[in-house]
Amino acid sequence: MTTDDTAALPYSRLVAAPPPGHVDQGERWRQAAQAVGEAADELRRLHRLLLGHWQAGSGQQEADEVLRRLVRQLDEAYDAYTRIAAAVAGREHDLAQARRLAREVVAEAGLAGLVVTPAGEVVPPSGSVTPPMAVRATAGRLTARIVEATTRAEAAEQRVAEELAGLPLPHPR
Repeated sequence: MTTDDTAALPYSRLVAAPPPGHVDQGERWRQAAQAVGEAADELRRLHRLLLGHWQAGSGQQEADEVLRRLVRQLDEAYDAYTRIAAAVAGREHDLAQARRLAREVVAEAGLAGLVVTPAGEVVPPSGSVTPPMAVRATAGRLTARIVEATTRAEAAEQRVAEELAGLPLPHPR
């Protein structure tokens, strides 16, 4: 919960363990970019070889234009995939930092005898008498750090969404 009572990224999602089989999406996009880049390089190489063996006429100009267009589209895909990979990897890094901050707060709360609720609020254990002011202040400080972690995570999600939305849509030529 933020200071204006709106939820940022839910605390439970921030500290949840990745699902089984979770893969780094930034790395997958980087691998896809690499594969597309290699395909473009190979097509360029084959195009150069083909031009030395194909007689002018008999579709040579049309084939030449098709191959150039394919290479250009592969190059554009490589650029887009590289940008997506960087955006997703940045988000993963920022989420890992926010997750680490939240887990540090949970550990500190445990050491202080406080409990972190499923909503991410740090409170004294239930059933205890009215806690001293220092305990309430510590709980408030730790809750604020969890809010900071979830806010950072939400900002990372928002940033990647904006970066991806800013990419040009692919279109055939």
